[in-house]
Order: sequence, then structure tokens, then C-alpha cells
Amino acid sequence: MNWLAENALPIWMGGAVALTMALVVYFQTRTNRALAGVGVVVAVTAALLVAERLMETPREAVERTLYELAATVEANDVPGALAFLAPTAAQGIRKDIETLMPLVRIERARIIGTPQIEVDDSGDAATVRCRGVILAVNKRDGMKGGADDQLTMNWIRDGDRWLVESYTSQRNWNRALGR
Repeated sequence: MNWLAENALPIWMGGAVALTMALVVYFQTRTNRALAGVGVVVAVTAALLVAERLMETPREAVERTLYELAATVEANDVPGALAFLAPTAAQGIRKDIETLMPLVRIERARIIGTPQIEVDDSGDAATVRCRGVILAVNKRDGMKGGADDQLTMNWIRDGDRWLVESYTSQRNWNRALGR
């Protein structure tokens, strides 16, 4: 059922097929019942589209939180970035945020492309594979530079929030900053 709540295309297509059939019946019979059938098809399709828009699946919640994290990093908000960490998060993540973020002024932190998000069957853990781009100025020497990285992040659900538990990066950020 999650696939229906994540993608409106099946609803649009099913509604279009049902509306076409209802219109064929109406144009052939020209009865009030057939016209009412057209109205019912439109109403049901609209209700399903509204429900799809209002429902947030776990995958969509993880994706929204990922983009919120990127916006927090772009705002150079160290305490805000730390708030996205799970209590069970590895100490390396916390240390990276506390030591590396203050060394630079981040101008852009973006997720490039569509992140690949896999939510486990229980809906309490997710793995995100994405490509991130950072544009920053080193506060020590004023050098401006950008970096592209492939990230794999493990997220867990804590109540109604999704938090980062661990991550792996292809890039060594300590070395990139000359530390």
C-alpha cells in the first residue's frame, strides 16, 4: 500500500481509465445515472489524490529529514546538526560535526539527484545512499572549495523523528581540511 501513497501516478492513471469508461457509458446512454457515475469517478479520484498528498510514508519522512539536515548544515548550525543524531549514534559522527564544521563556513550543502532510500520491514530503520555536494570557505586561510561525496547513512526512528545513527563517506574530510 505504501507504493500507492508515495506515487500519485497510479491514481491518476486509474482515474483517467475509469473516467474514460464512465464518459463512454454516459455518451452512449445519456442518462442521469451515467452522469452521476462520471461524478463519482471524479470524486473518488480526487479523494485518493488528496489522501496521497496528506499521507507521509516512512520513506518520504526520511527523505524530508535528509533535506532538512542538508539545510541545517548549509546554515552552519552545529547544534542543529547535532540534533539530527540519534542517542545511539557513533561518537565519530558527533566528533566530526563538532570539530570539522566550525573550521569552515558552508555556503552550499545539497543533495544531488534522487536519494536511494530503503526502509526496513518494521519501518523503524532506513538506509540512505545519496550524493552530496558542499561548497565551503576554510576559515583559517580563506580558501574556497567544493567537494562531492557519496554517502551511505543509516537512520533510525525515534518517536516521530528520523535520526542519523551512522554514516560512511568515500571522502576523508579530516584530510580534505588538512587536519
